Amino acid sequence: MRMQKFKNVIIAIFFVAISLQSWGQATTNSPYSRYGIGVLRSESFNQNFALGGAGLGFRSNNSLNLLNPASYSEISITTVEFGVTNNALWLSDGSQSQFQNNAYVDHIAFGFPVINNKWGMSFGMLPYSNVGYSYENTSSSVVGGETLDLNYYYNGDGGLNKVYFGNALKFKIDSTSNISFGVNTSLIFGSINADKKVVYGNLPSSYNTWQITKSSVADFNFDAGIQYRKTFVNAASEKYNLTIGATYTIGRGLKSKNTDLIRTFAGNIDFGSVKDTILNIKEQAGVVELPAQIGGGIAFEKENKWTILIDYKTTAWDKVQNNESALYQYKMSHSINGGFEFIPKYDAFNNYFKRIKYRFGARYKTSYLTINDKDINEYGITFGLSLPMKRTDTALPGLNIGVEYGKRGVAKDGLVEEKFINFNLGITINDRWFIKRKYD
Repeated sequence: MRMQKFKNVIIAIFFVAISLQSWGQATTNSPYSRYGIGVLRSESFNQNFALGGAGLGFRSNNSLNLLNPASYSEISITTVEFGVTNNALWLSDGSQSQFQNNAYVDHIAFGFPVINNKWGMSFGMLPYSNVGYSYENTSSSVVGGETLDLNYYYNGDGGLNKVYFGNALKFKIDSTSNISFGVNTSLIFGSINADKKVVYGNLPSSYNTWQITKSSVADFNFDAGIQYRKTFVNAASEKYNLTIGATYTIGRGLKSKNTDLIRTFAGNIDFGSVKDTILNIKEQAGVVELPAQIGGGIAFEKENKWTILIDYKTTAWDKVQNNESALYQYKMSHSINGGFEFIPKYDAFNNYFKRIKYRFGARYKTSYLTINDKDINEYGITFGLSLPMKRTDTALPGLNIGVEYGKRGVAKDGLVEEKFINFNLGITINDRWFIKRKYD
């Protein structure tokens, strides 16, 4: 009966996640989401979030780590993870400021051992990128001796999502070391919508322009990972684990269907009538390019006490073709992530606070975009807790809380500085399935 209740909880969480997250809805208000494929979302799950997004060397038997699919081979218990994030965003261009707030489901994932201590499997879904902006600007130019005022209005929403399915195998090298290999197959899907209007402010009788574009994507991508672990035991019988991990994501063009409609209209931004259609392209086959990425990371832990992690990744966005080079340029992106986790005493069952896991982290990422010859770099510092919930002989549930403060961009040369606080709440539920019981 208890196992059936647990299965019902998993099913309920799954459908709640679907109802909360309308895939492709705007869950950001960043003006930088106008460029490329939008604001790229982190693939950090509950534990990684508060560790600065680090995890290429991370392994756990009761939590999931999408950052390196080789980690699935460590799963020893059926695990379901669910996470939501609230993004509080402050924007400033140096003269004006604005506050925006968005909440979204950042992942739901499942993992389980196929063959314990040898073969693990995981699948789930999460946002890949988000688009959401609404702003305007003005400019003027002299034509025929007269000053022409131009008002630009930009709106966009949508984004790409990711559904993944991964497997990992572990091979024993000797009594103190092993190596694991993992692969994810992912479906990247979604649509990006953009709406741009140009209004000639001081020419009331002129025809303005209105462009609507939509790019819909649905195609597969692949990534692979490897982890080598070495275990050391000191004279006091304390166990230490050193894990070295590496990942590679294939760069490829995803199939897309693109729509582009350009019309002229009379009137203003609020009241106007369409006059003519200049261009009307419907669902033309195209490609959305994703770059190759390579990463490496190290994790060193004193078992059941503390863990130190550090990652480095580089993404070849400079190899991606850019059809809007007049607006922005792609460049190679680099990121470094680090984190530290500490648990005072994991088996202090008479002291709850000693069983809490305390997490700290930091990250720095160079932007994959250059706008107005400026790099849109980003950094964040994180803190979090893993709060143990009531456990049973076969279940190890936990509540994960994480907070990140960060900054993106600069408030000069027509750009915007973004300061943000991300609050992450994640639930991890574990249980052992398929156990035969004499009594139910």
